[in-house]
Amino acid sequence: MKVLFSYENKDFKKHSDFVKNFAKLLQREFPLKNDLTIFFLDKQKGKMSTGSRRSDNVIKVLVGDRMNRDIMRTLAHEWVHEHQMDVLKREKGPDIGGRNEDEANAFAGRLVKMFEKENPDYEPKMYENKGIQKRLNLLTESIILTEKYEIEKNLIVEMKKIGIEKLPYSYSSLSRFIDSKTMDVHYNKHYKGYVDKLNKELKNKNGNLDLEEIIKSISKFNDKVRNNAGGAFNHAMFWKMLSPKKQKPSGNILKQINKDFGNIRKMKDEFNQAAKDRFGSGWAWLFLNKDGKLKITSTPNQDNPLMDIVKSGGYPILGLDVWEHAYYLKYQNKRDEYIKKFWDVVNWNFVEELYNMNSKNKELKESTKPFISESKKTEGSRIDYLCGFATKRKIENSPYCKLKDIKDDISDESLKESLENSIIILDNFFRNKNVGVFPAIVNLALKSEERLVSYLKLIAEFINNDDYDEDVTKKTLNKFRNSKIVPNNITDITDTARLKEYQKYEKRFHGKFFKAKPTSLRLNYHCSDDAKEKLIDSLIKIHNKKETINYHFFRIVGCLSQSFKSGSYYIKSDLETIEDFKNEEGDVVFPKGSLFEVKKMDPFVDSYLSEFFSIFKESAIADKKPIVNQLYNDLIDKIYNWLIKNQTSTDYLSKVKDQMSGIIYENDLIIPIEYIELYWSNKGQRGCDERRLSIRFRIKPEYSEVVGYKFVDEDTLETVKLNVPSSEKQLVICE
Repeated sequence: MKVLFSYENKDFKKHSDFVKNFAKLLQREFPLKNDLTIFFLDKQKGKMSTGSRRSDNVIKVLVGDRMNRDIMRTLAHEWVHEHQMDVLKREKGPDIGGRNEDEANAFAGRLVKMFEKENPDYEPKMYENKGIQKRLNLLTESIILTEKYEIEKNLIVEMKKIGIEKLPYSYSSLSRFIDSKTMDVHYNKHYKGYVDKLNKELKNKNGNLDLEEIIKSISKFNDKVRNNAGGAFNHAMFWKMLSPKKQKPSGNILKQINKDFGNIRKMKDEFNQAAKDRFGSGWAWLFLNKDGKLKITSTPNQDNPLMDIVKSGGYPILGLDVWEHAYYLKYQNKRDEYIKKFWDVVNWNFVEELYNMNSKNKELKESTKPFISESKKTEGSRIDYLCGFATKRKIENSPYCKLKDIKDDISDESLKESLENSIIILDNFFRNKNVGVFPAIVNLALKSEERLVSYLKLIAEFINNDDYDEDVTKKTLNKFRNSKIVPNNITDITDTARLKEYQKYEKRFHGKFFKAKPTSLRLNYHCSDDAKEKLIDSLIKIHNKKETINYHFFRIVGCLSQSFKSGSYYIKSDLETIEDFKNEEGDVVFPKGSLFEVKKMDPFVDSYLSEFFSIFKESAIADKKPIVNQLYNDLIDKIYNWLIKNQTSTDYLSKVKDQMSGIIYENDLIIPIEYIELYWSNKGQRGCDERRLSIRFRIKPEYSEVVGYKFVDEDTLETVKLNVPSSEKQLVICE
């Protein structure tokens, strides 16, 4: 991929060196496939404002009377659009608002800041421009640099919309510190409220200041901006300062703590005291001051040490929210206990990153990225990187490249994001990328595109959950994380990991809203012996030609037919309600005793109410599998074909459905049974190579949106809507 530059503005051409370097950074962060031509124009052309992009891989950027930094920001903005259209194959979207535009605005500012951090020698050039010099000819160069954000604010006409930082873990991941209900309310009500109110307040203001720049110059804004910008910035940092996995401080940050406080214990004691002594609402902070020393302070409300109204402040690298809404549901008035538990979830890796980024030590700065810049690779980039990693090493048939091709074809952006996040977790865990367990897991996932995203997601969540650190399965994965050898039982290991993660999700609801009802659907066989228990012996007899498959087929379906007529009173679902569930108006939506299934996006672990004749789970009969597996699959298919055509089995599904009240879907959303269709499936947990009979469910194909419920409190549900992914409407069956 080549980039060609055309300079209509000859004065700007003298900056071609840093322009080319900036383009290299853009290609690194947002790689393009096709050659690109960039025109730097003196005057606006057509309807363009400060920049435009054409479908023939041409970008135009306005130069005249603009600060170089803003020129680069416009270039970055259009470059991101080029990546969206050329690489991600998105539709254009609206020119104002919409996902593409918001994303381009957000990344443009971040890319410029990233470039400045990586290339401090270019900073004077970034703030140089003939038009600015005319307006500021009475100011010295030092004033220009120190007042750069104020200058910038007065020159640009389009305000950047402040985005919402994604929560980097589930609401329940920090349960040893804070409960999932508090995290849900804290993130979705308080934090998002600050962001929404801030954007509303900034709507009619000029300037392209991003959130960090607003914070630094907060004295120039009114109290509404101050409170909501502080709330948005503090929480955006706070989410990343927490980690589900317990960490210990090390490296440069630990050295500086020991230098400035004596040891880590003294630092924690001083921090704890600051948090305890903060009267009313506010924050406690560990921050790096202008002299490069670590200090501790507390601030009221949503203020922080980076604000220019805070005397003797600096850059915050660790903060604790001591507003009551952050802890009251779990700790009530016991703020001391909340503060103590905070140290169990501190993300010291992120604190180290912030420290290195803002340190006076240039060597440390060069190895880090700024906070407001995305520390995570952009959408698709980790998978693309791994594919490139394999290609450079001439690895043929790389699973990462196969994964990249599938990812590029996925139209559902939420599935793409889930896939990318899972690969990031796995890549961070497994040190060996070329051979070993990591590519083996990806290969296992690739066996079925249908289960690809959910398969990787459950394994990644299992690996990322420190509740399993002492688990044999987790220890096995740890043992092989940097090995070139793949365990012989890798399939069983991954199946166990997925199942345990699913069970953990299900257990979240026990005792609070529901009581557990182990999934099992026992049929009252009208036979002399149980068909399932005797199935292996029967298959061996068929193999030895002592009996025929048709004999056992008719015998089994006869038993099933009689059992179906006896009713569905043997069904036990995942969960049963403890109390009446009411909606916002106080009406009972689901009465006490309602039965629910739990779903966690893996149809090969959940999504079935029961299974029949799944015979190869017991190790005692594993040696028989090579002998009878094909006969078993043939028999299951014959029974399956009978089930989907037989009226008694169809009626039985209706009876089962009548006893069910709904599905607890991903993100704790309850979907009422009226939107759900039950059906027979012959697909096994490991795909079609090992069949089984089960009752599965899907959202009815005619629905693109369903109305469900989420918990407001212990027994009250609020109405919410779900846009149904196409994958949730598909049948999970083997042809």
